[in-house]
Amino acid sequence: MKRFIYFFVFFLLLTLGLFFILNTLGSKTIQESLISASKNQLAYTESIVDNVISEASLYGIQFTADNSVRFYQSRIQDLSNYDAQMKKNDIFDRISEPLLSSQAIDSIGIYWRAEGTFISTGHDPLNKLPFENVKHRGWQTINNSLYYFSVYPYIHQPKNPANIQYVVGVKLNTDYLTSLLNKAVNGESSNAFFLVNKSILISDKMVDSTIEKKAKETITPDTLQILKFDYHINHEDYYVLSKYIEPIDTYLVTYTRMSELMYPLHRNQQVFFVSIVVILIIGLIVILMFYRNFFRNVYLLDKKFNQVEEGNYSTRISANPVNEFNNLFKSFNHMVSKIQTLFASLKIETELRKNAEIKQLQAQINPHFLYNSLFFIMSMAKSSPEAVMQMSKHLAEYYRYLTKLDAHDATLRSELQLAGHYLSIMSLSKRIQYEINLPPELGEHRLMPLIIQPIVENAIQHGIEERQGAYRISIDIKALDDGALIIIADDGKGLTPGDIQQLADKVKHESPPEGTRGIGLWNINQRLINAYGPFSGLRFFKNDWGGLSVLIYIDFSLDGGGQHEIVNR
Repeated sequence: MKRFIYFFVFFLLLTLGLFFILNTLGSKTIQESLISASKNQLAYTESIVDNVISEASLYGIQFTADNSVRFYQSRIQDLSNYDAQMKKNDIFDRISEPLLSSQAIDSIGIYWRAEGTFISTGHDPLNKLPFENVKHRGWQTINNSLYYFSVYPYIHQPKNPANIQYVVGVKLNTDYLTSLLNKAVNGESSNAFFLVNKSILISDKMVDSTIEKKAKETITPDTLQILKFDYHINHEDYYVLSKYIEPIDTYLVTYTRMSELMYPLHRNQQVFFVSIVVILIIGLIVILMFYRNFFRNVYLLDKKFNQVEEGNYSTRISANPVNEFNNLFKSFNHMVSKIQTLFASLKIETELRKNAEIKQLQAQINPHFLYNSLFFIMSMAKSSPEAVMQMSKHLAEYYRYLTKLDAHDATLRSELQLAGHYLSIMSLSKRIQYEINLPPELGEHRLMPLIIQPIVENAIQHGIEERQGAYRISIDIKALDDGALIIIADDGKGLTPGDIQQLADKVKHESPPEGTRGIGLWNINQRLINAYGPFSGLRFFKNDWGGLSVLIYIDFSLDGGGQHEIVNR
């Protein structure tokens, strides 16, 4: 321990010395880092602007070469007013589609000079004016807005503007360009702006007029690299970075006030010498506290970990030291408690899974269900071959799914298909109508096997068959946040509020009910709770048909079924 204290003192003194040296060199390093970070941000912003430029140019070329636009004038003369309007609507829909996915494009317009027809996604009636004076393709600045114009013929551009058949114009969203400036600044001490044609200023903040003036005088159209300039204005030091964007004749400029960024470093240098004495005193206090408390707590923690390694998961640390070890001990107790709970849940889920597998095997060889189906086939073989074919098909699919069932292959769609085969079989031999509603986007989500079909079977046996005239059953799936809501409803016998509460208490009980009645629902409820949490347990309520509805919530964020997934693997 003494050697450790000596080493700690030596290390503390060495740290203080290195801090002094690093603090001296820090000023230069920070400046270089800030400039490098600003250049990276500027380059990143420039890349976004380049993508915006490419996107706008691409749309201009795309719609210039579009057949609907090219042949519009020749076809419009042979069409009725209604067909002509529908042709315009089709072109309007085409040029409106890019605006749905692009924030950078403000509007797209097409102007046919021969007849003066103008179709635009913008709503301003003055949007047509910029198109009337276009003489060639390329970027233009009109009314402080950037346009890309493409003309037809495109490959061989007419030397005489009068020969231009139509003009496609793409207007950039100035607000979007302004929002990009936030990506180019480096903290509150920085600002950025676009300088178009060295005359139009685009910015979302007030730009220092002196900086603007000096920037216009010094920046040059260098397309290869980011240029840096240093300005000293009003007793303040600034560094200015600029990058020329050639296609739109625009400069992206950022400027940063250095004094504000360097102020914390200068203040640290002034406080450094005073802090040395304070650090030494604090260091001695820390050494004393370390010497008194560290070894005792580490020894206790090591002892408890050894007990956990030996399988004693009920061990806990009762000590409550007034230091960082308090949280560590709490974390240890929480960890051991979670491990103990996990093993208990794992044991329960293993037993439940065994029960579910037994129920599955029983369903596979259920003679009552199979014999009824076979007797139906025999009775209908002569009178209704079509019914025999349907029963045979659904029966084969039903048993093929059960015999090849694998928990890793079970999905919401496959489980509903199993329920559908079961209901089809029952509807052939009984007067039953059913409906299954599944949103397509939920079909491939994984689900524990044999959850839905047993509830459907229970609804028929204990609901529909016990009420005269009952014949309806529905399975409705609804998307909900990160999961799905499964509602199985029938118009059968139904239950009173007291019976519903009694059934809910029975399935929520920790131990299964006595006898065989109700054990299936209890088993499903326990599997759901262990796999997807307490919110996924079975819920019962009376529906509008007068029968019983069963509600299940499945949380898909627990891929594969939470703890159920652990057991299967």
